[in-house]
Amino acid sequence: MPPSLEASAPQTDIRFVEFFGLPGIGKTTASTLLANDLRRCGPLAGDVRIAWGTRTFIDRQIHRIGIVAPRFKDRQFRSLLARIARFVIESGQSSFVDAIRVIWNLSVLVAYIQTERQGKNTITIMDQGLLQGFLSISLKAKHRATSERWLDILFAIGVHDMVFVHLRGEIGLARNRLLKRGDRSSRMQRASPDCGGHLWSAADCACREIAADLERGMDTEDHVGVLAAVDVERLASPEDVAERVLEAVLLACLERRRLGDPAGQ
Repeated sequence: MPPSLEASAPQTDIRFVEFFGLPGIGKTTASTLLANDLRRCGPLAGDVRIAWGTRTFIDRQIHRIGIVAPRFKDRQFRSLLARIARFVIESGQSSFVDAIRVIWNLSVLVAYIQTERQGKNTITIMDQGLLQGFLSISLKAKHRATSERWLDILFAIGVHDMVFVHLRGEIGLARNRLLKRGDRSSRMQRASPDCGGHLWSAADCACREIAADLERGMDTEDHVGVLAAVDVERLASPEDVAERVLEAVLLACLERRRLGDPAGQ
């Protein structure tokens, strides 16, 4: 960045950077590298944090409850929670437990976003955000037709201060990376070989549909967010991917700065 811009950049209106894409494509790694890169950008980005930090699983759940509970006083949050629950239930999830899990996860994300928006000049990076939650619902849905649309819910939450980064890559690349991980946290890792291929194809198709729907929807919305697609090639290093993501995020910050400058300079 030019030194003059670094010295004079005001607070940015971009508050959240959210990754989505296939499991194993590199969302967590890219989010960590992006946070480090943004911190070196000085006042243009402001303070940078990664959602949930380094909390343990138990601490994270306690923290989530502490975020959600106060939000029940807010009518807008209760309305969003009801719409999310209606959408999930009507979609016909695989089991009651799955339905409760995704309702809770999305409710936590909504409460977290509303809480973080109260701060100033901070960019929060999420490797698992709203779009990843809606992707999970889509993969387990038995019914496509619902009275609530995920895109309408997303716009009701607000996208004006968000950058959505779609990490696109080959199914084989994501699958190989995921299988090399030592944990079994993803349902893709636990899938049998017989249905694994179908599940991966469905996930790839769902990711592309979500990105396409979001792009079309944002073209008709005022104060839209930013959707950036970053291709992850087989030979690309994590640093290369993070550099492309950084470019997209900085361009979004500069655009917000230009729109917020009354002199148009």
